[in-house]
Amino acid sequence: MTVSLEEDKFWTYEDYLKLPDDGNRYEIIRGRIYVSPPPRTFHQTVSRRLQFLFYQLELENKGYIFDAPVGLMIPGGTPVEPDLIFLRSDQKELVEEMYIKGPPQLIVEILSPSTASRDRTLKLNLYAQAGVPHYWIVDPDACTLEVFHLRENRYEVVAALNKEASYKATEAEGLEVDLQDLFAPL
Repeated sequence: MTVSLEEDKFWTYEDYLKLPDDGNRYEIIRGRIYVSPPPRTFHQTVSRRLQFLFYQLELENKGYIFDAPVGLMIPGGTPVEPDLIFLRSDQKELVEEMYIKGPPQLIVEILSPSTASRDRTLKLNLYAQAGVPHYWIVDPDACTLEVFHLRENRYEVVAALNKEASYKATEAEGLEVDLQDLFAPL
């Protein structure tokens, strides 16, 4: 099925539900549609490694991890598909059949050439306005992790780490990320 992506159309969640399952990722932000091609293999490797680390917390009943493609419905009816969503164990009520509804504990975006600008600006501001307390930007090309915490409705960088570092997450009790392992080549 071919989709006509009308630039001047105000896109809604109902329009989003009609989009094809064609391997692309679709997001609607403030009524505008964004389409991203499937991620590169190293992007997926980094995503899987992070998901595995967070899954250990799920096994310990400390929270829940979801990976793309999973919808996140944030205030204002904007459906987005972050790379990873982490919910604290007391946020289970946010899980609905079709999407996560409401601000999770942490969103992780893994940069791709086609999404980097959007992840660093538009989505960063959108997540802050929605009240997502923690946001990570992972750059597989630069082998970096940027950690943001929400303070007074704006994100503040609390850590900017390269592949020589490790990060003991305050956002998820018991999680430690060794960036050298995270960014190790296949």
